[in-house]
Amino acid sequence: MATSRRCRLLKGWPGRWCGRANMSGKLAAKVVLRTAGAALLFIFVWLTYRYFDIRLLLRHLAELVRHPADLAAAAFVYGMSFWLRAWAWKQYVGKPIAFSVYWRAVLLSLFINHLAPVKIGDAARVAVLARQPGVSASESVESVAVMRLLDMAVLGSFAAAGMYVYMHRIPGVPLLAALAAAGLVLALAVFRRPLRMERLWRRWRTVFRSRRGVLIAAAVAASWLCEAAVIDMIAKAVGMPLSFWQAVWVNSATVSGQIAQLTPGGAGTYEAVMAFALTALGAPGSVAYTAAVLTHALKFLFSYAAGAVVLAFWRSDWQAVRNVWRKERERV
Repeated sequence: MATSRRCRLLKGWPGRWCGRANMSGKLAAKVVLRTAGAALLFIFVWLTYRYFDIRLLLRHLAELVRHPADLAAAAFVYGMSFWLRAWAWKQYVGKPIAFSVYWRAVLLSLFINHLAPVKIGDAARVAVLARQPGVSASESVESVAVMRLLDMAVLGSFAAAGMYVYMHRIPGVPLLAALAAAGLVLALAVFRRPLRMERLWRRWRTVFRSRRGVLIAAAVAASWLCEAAVIDMIAKAVGMPLSFWQAVWVNSATVSGQIAQLTPGGAGTYEAVMAFALTALGAPGSVAYTAAVLTHALKFLFSYAAGAVVLAFWRSDWQAVRNVWRKERERV
């Protein structure tokens, strides 16, 4: 039914043609993303073959351990990035639901994304919020999708600005088109059935043209600034201090590249993109590779620790995690 309604907007297009076009578009997007992910994994394997040095990694790891205060500060600021996203999400939903619901849902999403080979953590966010009184499944899906699209818009802006400032080039049309296509595919995939775009558009205008909308966007932007703290700390440890905005750009470019994730937590693709960004700033290949591996290792540890804490104190959420995991296994 949803497909036929969309097809009516295209006069003269038979429903079966529109349905096939929709399936073809999704298949093409999936093929492109998987091909990009495979290429990034190949680059990571090549970087590992060329630059992997266990003694160098252990030396820099020991340097981090010798500064526990810096490590704790980076972890705190990194954690604040997820606190800000949870706060922005709560403001968008605008219902009297405890902040802890949003906070733990965001951390569960992070945890699942570092367990599963594809990004399915948002499904846990939807499941946790939809279990709350007064929240329908469609409202939960809508809010999570809007927050994700806002994340993509902020990251894309930071990454594009950094390419111009640090690489002295404006992002080309193919790159911008790929980012726009990824956002469109996400929107179509999430908004397809229980939601009506006219109603959503009215809601978005109401929220984002108000002071509340400005605060939501500011909180999301600030969250990505906070996430750069880990990269900044690691860069200093490996002997390549970055400016604040350089760390922000490296983080934005790296996380943006995770739309092509093929492994748990984007292992491999994350390191490949981050190493490229650091070399663009003048880092030697071995230093860039080491910094990327250490940064991602710390983010993995944080995600597992955060997920373990949430599941220890809110065991009821374990059912949501199991449901998401089971559905993903059935889909694959």
